[in-house]
Amino acid sequence: MSKNSPINLDKRAKRNREISIRVNDYELLELKKRNRGSTVASWLRDIALGVTPVKPVDPELVRQLGRIGSNLNQLTRHVNTERQVDAQVLYEIKAIREQIHLLIESSIQASKKSARENHDS
Repeated sequence: MSKNSPINLDKRAKRNREISIRVNDYELLELKKRNRGSTVASWLRDIALGVTPVKPVDPELVRQLGRIGSNLNQLTRHVNTERQVDAQVLYEIKAIREQIHLLIESSIQASKKSARENHDS
């Protein structure tokens, strides 16, 4: 680049510069395995520029958490209306805590299994 040519700092500007890196077969396989849903070039560019990769979320987990949130809202409304916490409300809160615990454990186990499968393949 010459001193007289202006540098375009617009993030949306056309990509016309190229960077090459060398990797061995193992590294290439690992890069392809870790990359999810885009080209390796796009994924590496995002990581290098500080974009945090986001794992897709299990839609069923989101639905279950939504139901739990709805139950909590109903319990909160009941407590605010009645101005007291009865045995039934305490039972429901305990059940919700158990549901959340099971969802967290299930999600952790699924993540570990996925990580093992990705590592082994």
